[in-house]
Amino acid sequence: MKGESILIVDDLESIRFLLQDILTTLRYNCELAKDGSECIKKCNSTQYDLIMLDFYMPNLNGLETIEILNMNNIDTSILMLSSSKDIDDVKTALKLGAYDYIFKPFEIKDIEATVKRGIERTKLLRENKYYQQQLEKKVLDQTNEMMALYADTLEGMVLALDLREQETGYHSYRVTEYTLHLATQLNLPNEQLSIIVKGALLHDIGKIGIPDSVLLKNEKLTPKEWEIMKTHPQLGYNLLKKINFLEESAKIVLTHHEWYDGNGYPNAMSGKDIPIGSRIFCIVDALDAMTSDRVYRKTIGFGEAKQKIIEASESQFDPEIIELFTKISATEWIDLKNRIETSGITFLKNILYNTNKQAV
Repeated sequence: MKGESILIVDDLESIRFLLQDILTTLRYNCELAKDGSECIKKCNSTQYDLIMLDFYMPNLNGLETIEILNMNNIDTSILMLSSSKDIDDVKTALKLGAYDYIFKPFEIKDIEATVKRGIERTKLLRENKYYQQQLEKKVLDQTNEMMALYADTLEGMVLALDLREQETGYHSYRVTEYTLHLATQLNLPNEQLSIIVKGALLHDIGKIGIPDSVLLKNEKLTPKEWEIMKTHPQLGYNLLKKINFLEESAKIVLTHHEWYDGNGYPNAMSGKDIPIGSRIFCIVDALDAMTSDRVYRKTIGFGEAKQKIIEASESQFDPEIIELFTKISATEWIDLKNRIETSGITFLKNILYNTNKQAV
């Protein structure tokens, strides 16, 4: 036997046996099904090289059977059989994916040629599917390599800040994790989480352009120095906006100091005009600022910091996000802080890699 398998589907036993005799003589392996339901059942357990399918059968006709087979994503050519020469039915079958049709009564020479073409078509379909799967795997592998590389790049940027501000490195790591934790409560899509995570990590990247005399000053900034400091969101945005995979995250960098009531900087944006990533970030940024030692302020507990943030709802923060923030206990925030400070860069890379892998 050739080895190619054909499923013959017809409600008339005489037709099934006739086709089986013809095709067996041509050295094909044949199985029989009396209706569309039996055809679908057999196709769920066996891969055929060709399906010969009658148009008109009780319960489940040929066209309905094709639709179900399509939903099951079979990669087998379908040859329609019909005693009627209704062109509309033929057009519908071809549109649904049947590759050809033959009319009853059959001519053996027509069957032989049409069956051969159908089996060759099935082989091509499966080869194309295999090559497509290999291509997708290769693209995925390359994408994963690129994600690992740019995770390293982002870490390098953060570490560059750490060389100037000892607190900035851990601060960036903490607020990245805090932001992801709060953003997850909003059930945002993975692609958006990826954008927000990168924006949180790089929120202070613009400080690279701030002079040491301002950035590292241990005393209160003068009004002029404060105006210089307030340029860092715009500087960060300008640095990142032309990098393709950071274009959307750059908008979070630009707006992470905007206030819900419009009293923030650099553009006095307000309400929902502020990107949701920034509205999330500014809450956890304030939380981290209050619960971490700074040269100009001692730390306070997470419970007290949480209460102060709640009190600032509707002025500095989005009240809808604050409502979700209030449901996260102080213990959760403490655990997150300990985890990031223990795992450091390794933990950060996992955050970046996993959120982007899901987005892909």
